[in-house]
Amino acid sequence: MNRILFFTDFLTEKFGTVLHRIPFDLGLSCPNRVNGAGGCAFCAADGALARHLSSGMELAKQAEAGRNYVRERYGSDGPYLAYFQAFTNTFAEVSVLRRLYSEALATGDYKAVVIATRPDCLSDECIDYLAELSQQYELWVELGVQTAVDRTLELIRRGHDFACVRDAVTRLHARKIHCAAHVILGLPGETREDHLYTARQIAALPFEAVKLHHLLILKGTAMASMLHEKKVTPLNEYEYAEELCCFLRQLPEGMAVMRISADAPQEEIIAPRWWMKKGQFREMFLELFKKGGEGDSPFEFASKTEDGSYTFYHPVYRQHFHSTAGARSESFVKYIDPCRIRERLENGEELTVLDVGFGMGFNVSALFRTAQAAGCGRLKVISLEFDPAVLKAASMLPEHPDPEIVQALRRSQQYSSGNFSVELLYGDARQILPADTLFDAVFLDGFSPDSNPELWTFEFIGELKKHLNPETGMLATYSSAYPLYGALLSHGFKVYTSEPFGRKRGGTLAALQEQDHVTPLPEKDFLIATHSTAGTPYSDPDLKGTRKEILKRHSETVSERRKQGVPKWYRQ
Repeated sequence: MNRILFFTDFLTEKFGTVLHRIPFDLGLSCPNRVNGAGGCAFCAADGALARHLSSGMELAKQAEAGRNYVRERYGSDGPYLAYFQAFTNTFAEVSVLRRLYSEALATGDYKAVVIATRPDCLSDECIDYLAELSQQYELWVELGVQTAVDRTLELIRRGHDFACVRDAVTRLHARKIHCAAHVILGLPGETREDHLYTARQIAALPFEAVKLHHLLILKGTAMASMLHEKKVTPLNEYEYAEELCCFLRQLPEGMAVMRISADAPQEEIIAPRWWMKKGQFREMFLELFKKGGEGDSPFEFASKTEDGSYTFYHPVYRQHFHSTAGARSESFVKYIDPCRIRERLENGEELTVLDVGFGMGFNVSALFRTAQAAGCGRLKVISLEFDPAVLKAASMLPEHPDPEIVQALRRSQQYSSGNFSVELLYGDARQILPADTLFDAVFLDGFSPDSNPELWTFEFIGELKKHLNPETGMLATYSSAYPLYGALLSHGFKVYTSEPFGRKRGGTLAALQEQDHVTPLPEKDFLIATHSTAGTPYSDPDLKGTRKEILKRHSETVSERRKQGVPKWYRQ
């Protein structure tokens, strides 16, 4: 597939107008629930019931609610598409199905009907009835495939194998009933190879459409337990977009795409917590698909943050370089202001700042602009960056506040202007800290401790302490992780919190001398960091450990402390 034909566009072209969806709940439950299996591992308790419906609602009332929603949102009074989504919509005797569908479809002007069901709930009598409906409506049966990998189907408690899917779609197609495959990407244990296998299996069968979305882990599901047991790693939007691209490329041209992402009430979602809204994801994905899938650079998508500045996403650490609440603003709120850089420059001080993690260069840019605004004092910055490719990405960032600094650092690793100068050092921050240099401020701006623990260990914090001016030095970071608190407190730092930005918890300021311009670490956080395993620092004795080694050592240390009676969390 090189061109995506969305199902909505397909129907609009066929009927000459948009068919707005009216969802129905027939209240039929599912064989996977009534047989004692407890339902599929991913399925919510309401079986994907539309948000504006409630269980037990009369079909006429459901239709009325749907029409009101369409009228208010789209200004339309039909025609409609009737969508039977919740649970298994062929799980009843045909006489019951005939009565329910007749009642529902009598409530409006429906041109098309989509019926979601399981491949093991299609008796010959049921298919006979569906064939009757297909003579009256544009009928589509949406088969719950999820995956073609049998081991996964067993793991997620589907109660059937892929051979059952193959049989169902073949029988439906023989009766000229349109079929769509409902597939979930990112199921436990599945890889790119498994996704491609599923795509090729679907492409070989008489499916005419596909409904795709990422795995959503919802409260109260068996999948939530799998997440807790680390048996599944949810895909973030960038990872899913790449898997989706690869999947669709395996499908034949002209196969309609019903949807490309899932949603659910935010209060029900445990993971993944995407920052993108549905429209933003669609726009990003379509751009990726147009480019042909994975790009040449790991930093392909510049994300616009809430203050208008942009940042990139790092596929290895699975995080953005800066807060999506405002990449440019974060530098001032989390680093410049807590370390009182402007006030100190205005007092005529000569400051030396260590920036651990150049990233997109916003901290360096903020320091430059602060020095310009102060108009006095002197500011020397040393910035550390592990990956040279990051500088190239920074130079490509839309509307970078100071592109000339980035270009100069790419050319010569140095830049100076007026009372400001910066030097860029490439390499592992643990190995390249400048010898015999004391810093008046340290900006610790690596990726989060659980993703990039190399820069948050007890030993590395100790190295930063050695390079911090004991009288005037301050260490600032966006992180408020308890292992970081534990490391700072163990080294004798006085710990404070900076203003929240983009999340409820604030950042962290640490110093060896008392500070009166910031809020001391709350007692509750102090006790958690010092009296529970939550505050166990990461450890990297030789300052050479890999991420995997550091995380493994941390897990072992936490387990050992738990055995010694240290609680997981401190509670008063």
